[in-house]
Amino acid sequence: MATWHTPHSARAFWKDAAGLSDETVAVYLTVAAQACLAFAPLPDLDPEEIPENYRLAQVMHARNIHNAVQNGGGAQQDQDTGFVIMAPAPLDWHIRQLLRPVTAWGAIA
Repeated sequence: MATWHTPHSARAFWKDAAGLSDETVAVYLTVAAQACLAFAPLPDLDPEEIPENYRLAQVMHARNIHNAVQNGGGAQQDQDTGFVIMAPAPLDWHIRQLLRPVTAWGAIA
């Protein structure tokens, strides 16, 4: 296990962070870590032993927050193709699944 991501370690998973300052990335990472813990609290949290699924969720959530801020939080239409580009959804189902995996119950006979 390891600690929460730093701006340096997060850039391995978040390529667009290369264009952001360390201070900006640190803010996104801090906010993302707090949201992850609010959604799925860790009992007896030891800052030196953050599970890998929480660390990955932190970076994914930080990236989603940044993307939402960049496009204003709304859907946009591509003028050339007419396709609608949906806004990213912070703490989307991928991130929630990392933090609180849903297990299947029952079986089909």
